[in-house]
Amino acid sequence: MTPSQYPVPALWGRLGERLAGYFAAGARGITGSELVLSSRDGEEFGRLRVDGPEGARFEAGDVRATVERLASSRYRMLAGGAEVLAETAGSADAPEVRCGDHLYEARLGLVRNAAVAHSPVGSEAARVAGGLTNRSYEVFFDAGDEGSLPLAVFLLYRIVALRRRAFLTGAGGDASSP
Repeated sequence: MTPSQYPVPALWGRLGERLAGYFAAGARGITGSELVLSSRDGEEFGRLRVDGPEGARFEAGDVRATVERLASSRYRMLAGGAEVLAETAGSADAPEVRCGDHLYEARLGLVRNAAVAHSPVGSEAARVAGGLTNRSYEVFFDAGDEGSLPLAVFLLYRIVALRRRAFLTGAGGDASSP
């Protein structure tokens, strides 16, 4: 699939406008596998269900997407049956992510519980900052960049999954490679 074939649905654009570059995520339940997403004014607008290193499901009104792990240990996001974004190169903590015609360079900081992605021109497209306990996050994205909201959701999933894997490894649990 060529870069121009990666669609960013209009629904993502409307959601991005509504959120105006920010949302918060808070873990629900004891396992924290479901994150409740809320806007700047505290209004709940969606959920991200983390299925571990295998992927996640995102729902926000009419916007639905899944993140899935590919055989190559890379990830992609699908919405409406179309690939919205995909990791194209890099490592687990420094992937290159293509969304639409844009290639973003991401960095995931396990210790800092944070992730950031920069656009091809070097500006910050998305940033995720988490609390120490892996239960609350603030997510910022460039509302003027059509790919930044799906990218922000993707980064949120990736940092939550990495932190969970690290916790399971430290506790002696099974932590399949991301």
